[in-house]
Amino acid sequence: MNYYKLLKINNLIKNPRLKFLGLMIFHVLKKRYISVQFDPINACNLRCKMCYFTDKDYVKKLKGLFPKEELPLLSKAILSRAAKLQVGCGTEPTLYKNLDTIFKLAQEAKVPYVSMTTNANLIEKDKLRNWVEHGLNEITVSLHGVTKESYEHFMGKGNFDRFLLSLTYITEIKKEFPDFKLRINYTFNEDNFIELKEFWTVFKGIDVDYLQIRPIDNIGNTEYQNFSLEKILPVYEDVYQTVNKHAIKNETILIAPKIDRLEYKQSVNSVIQPFTYCYVSPLAFWHKDFNWKNETYDDYCKRTGFISKISKLIFAKKSTLERLKNKTLNYDIN
Repeated sequence: MNYYKLLKINNLIKNPRLKFLGLMIFHVLKKRYISVQFDPINACNLRCKMCYFTDKDYVKKLKGLFPKEELPLLSKAILSRAAKLQVGCGTEPTLYKNLDTIFKLAQEAKVPYVSMTTNANLIEKDKLRNWVEHGLNEITVSLHGVTKESYEHFMGKGNFDRFLLSLTYITEIKKEFPDFKLRINYTFNEDNFIELKEFWTVFKGIDVDYLQIRPIDNIGNTEYQNFSLEKILPVYEDVYQTVNKHAIKNETILIAPKIDRLEYKQSVNSVIQPFTYCYVSPLAFWHKDFNWKNETYDDYCKRTGFISKISKLIFAKKSTLERLKNKTLNYDIN
């Protein structure tokens, strides 16, 4: 099943108890339901103003890279249950020299959807082709400004012309591999929101399959600190409709919060996240008690009583379920 269809189904189910029931059924039937989020290297070539790479104290903690020799252990431990492998979450994966090995292992493990998130300033056409040949299904490109001035202002050390060249490479590779997808993630704030109306003019000719627009989030002591939506709310619907109209025309799926979701702090869509969102980096591996180098995910679930935990949540008090809500997955998929 397409990963985005799974997200849509999750969004359609409003009852958290039914979400947990569905999760239990998936587990018992040995279906894939885990989203593996993998940062293989703790580094970035840019210094985006809304990113924690502009927080000097935080960056001091971000060290290391995932050893190549441990990649097969990662695959054995978790990828047999992965519905999606996302390479690159908060760091820049194209700085990692063993990406092809990651994609090959995911392909061998038959992960149905493999994506990579990147700022795209280091994309090379031949390398991209090689990644797609070895199982990369989607490339997600981060964007914080539509105009050259705004892009280079918010994406410190980023080069807008090099970025456009990378998008051209991606579009050309998509012609060779029609099933390969391009997703663009646009983080907006009060200073870059209006220019979204020019998105389809600036990126005319770029074959975009998915466009996600999402509000800025407070992730620490970042250089840019304006988290207000006051100037955005009065014009949000107009910009949203303009972007969506052109998205439909260009056969692009828009992923964005409706205006009534903008100020939500929590979403029922996120209640199953602790059981489906597996984050891996050189410094972390999901649950601390998961001995991933010596056991598989199924071994871990059996040892820690996964079925019992989910069963209790199906019949849990409303207050317990409310505490599981967070601000992730707070959007609509058109």
